[in-house]
Amino acid sequence: MRDLPPDMNAAPCPRPGLLVSPLCSDDETAAYALARWAKPDLPPERWENFLCDWRADPDGRGILVARNQRGGILGFVCWWRQPDLEHGETLWAGPFFVREMGVRPLVRDALDQELQHLSRSMGAALRITPDATVLVPPHSTLV
Repeated sequence: MRDLPPDMNAAPCPRPGLLVSPLCSDDETAAYALARWAKPDLPPERWENFLCDWRADPDGRGILVARNQRGGILGFVCWWRQPDLEHGETLWAGPFFVREMGVRPLVRDALDQELQHLSRSMGAALRITPDATVLVPPHSTLV
């Protein structure tokens, strides 16, 4: 895992019971299971390619994960950084994979707040991709 500014390694979230931090290698399988539930056609190769690209450019892309108090993943969002002619330095984000539960709006909001913090720390404009939220049904069984 790459080093982020000290306040990003395990940033406390203003939402009770949620912690947002960068994806770590121990979470890769759980995050992929969440993504596969929402997008069953997502092949393992595409996930592995994304992770490989992320590891090759840790300052240019990443994944933020929202966890509950027990450490279970409730959602994640992918981000990447690139210059844009219209906006200058830009942090793009999406999709948000959010497990649909009673706290779902809080999970999406917590990830969004952490993206805003990250973009400010990079001096970049934040742009969320259209149709960026993918909901996972509340009673889904993630493998």
